[in-house]
Amino acid sequence: MANREIDNFLLIVGAMKCGTTSLFHYLAKHPQISACKAKEPNFFIKNNLYEKGFDFYENLWEYNKTKHKFALEASTSYSKLPHKAHAVERIYEAKAKHKVNFKFIYIIRNPIDRIISHCTHDLQERWSVKNKQLIVHGIPYRAIEISKYAMQLEAYYKRFPHEDILLLNFDDLKTRPKELLNQIYEFTGIDSNFESSSIAKQHNRSKEKMMTNSLWPKVDKFLVSPIVNYLPPAKRRKTVNTVRKYFETEKIIQKVELSELQIDYILQELKDDLLKLEKEYGVDISKWRLEI
Repeated sequence: MANREIDNFLLIVGAMKCGTTSLFHYLAKHPQISACKAKEPNFFIKNNLYEKGFDFYENLWEYNKTKHKFALEASTSYSKLPHKAHAVERIYEAKAKHKVNFKFIYIIRNPIDRIISHCTHDLQERWSVKNKQLIVHGIPYRAIEISKYAMQLEAYYKRFPHEDILLLNFDDLKTRPKELLNQIYEFTGIDSNFESSSIAKQHNRSKEKMMTNSLWPKVDKFLVSPIVNYLPPAKRRKTVNTVRKYFETEKIIQKVELSELQIDYILQELKDDLLKLEKEYGVDISKWRLEI
């Protein structure tokens, strides 16, 4: 098959609502990176895609070995343990079976801020209603699980060389994006002299997006999603967004606000993971000013 020339994959695996979309678009501009036709192909998560085989996955890129060094994608579903544990296993198996290399970028954020953004996104899409998520103290518990950064990282560190995993901070992406990109250039070995012209643009902001009405979750679950599963990954999100517009009601002006009770509950649930993140992965959690 024509695209078997891809040797190196660069995966932004998470965390959700930590700037992964902006980071993907920044890196996609680099001439030595081939960006996936779909930012989040979710190949290693979706059974119907995974069953199509690794050739199908490689064909999601317009890769040219004479100029590209990495094939880039950014599926944040690859760091949503414990519910998506098979993603890491499948990537590990692909590395061994197809003799390809994977490098991973995992970007973290103050977990309270991440959960606020997550819940605002949840409100917009009505995910809790659509997916019948466990809600505790008004918070989708999966939002807390995704914020257990040490747990998510551990799955990758157990299976891949430490030098192939780059841990980044959302605050650096916001305040010093050029320096952060230089870290990635050094991590991957691509040309560090390149400067992205779109570095100031933010992508995929939850605030000021349109919220859907109560019909959308059912329409999406029973009609739209089953249909788009048969479409190429690059066309899925566009198709969903086109249909979704007919169910939009109002603009989200303010982000979700958490009460002190909710924040205390979150920090209680995250305490052990945060301490592990600091002790084992060297993250200075004091910058987040969390009372744990």
